[in-house]
Amino acid sequence: MQSSHSKAASLMALGGALVVALAAAPALAETTGGPPVVVTDDVNNKAGTKATGNFVWGGIGLYRVGITVDFGGGSVSGSSTGFGFNVGGAINLVPITPDLQLAGWANAAIAFPSINVYPLTAGLAVRYDKLPVQLLGGLGFTIMPNGGNDTPLGLDIMVMGLYPLPMVAPRFSAEAQMSYNILSSGYSLFTFTVGAGYGF
Repeated sequence: MQSSHSKAASLMALGGALVVALAAAPALAETTGGPPVVVTDDVNNKAGTKATGNFVWGGIGLYRVGITVDFGGGSVSGSSTGFGFNVGGAINLVPITPDLQLAGWANAAIAFPSINVYPLTAGLAVRYDKLPVQLLGGLGFTIMPNGGNDTPLGLDIMVMGLYPLPMVAPRFSAEAQMSYNILSSGYSLFTFTVGAGYGF
């Protein structure tokens, strides 16, 4: 049977061999090139509309115009819904933090058949690119010609998500946008559109 002194000597020898092996590992990795380094976050953050600080979009979706009319005894409200098309774009202006960008954005739309409105919006938004879905959200000023005697105007609250699809094209993303406009003359406008975005 092996003595306790012999066992201790064997364990010390084994420990010494492990120390030598660990010390030699970095040098061995350096000479052989080491394991490949995969920078998945960096790759993900440069795909689709994340590839640059600027992108455009276009979409189709639902437009609902509401109106509230006040009179002496109270008020009455109604709404009409139609489909419409929109195009827009955003451009980075200044960084707020390392992960957040202040961006300028603009959007133009036409909605029909029964509502016949043509909202035009421009504003500022915050852009966040660190998630799998790119986010853009902010406020804008809207003018909404509608073929009537008055042209409602007011505040637009907008949020957008873009999912990179580099397998379609390196700077291509699927896009969804939702906004709510609080307008003058008792008008409001809710929109939900889906489409595509492209970085430039």
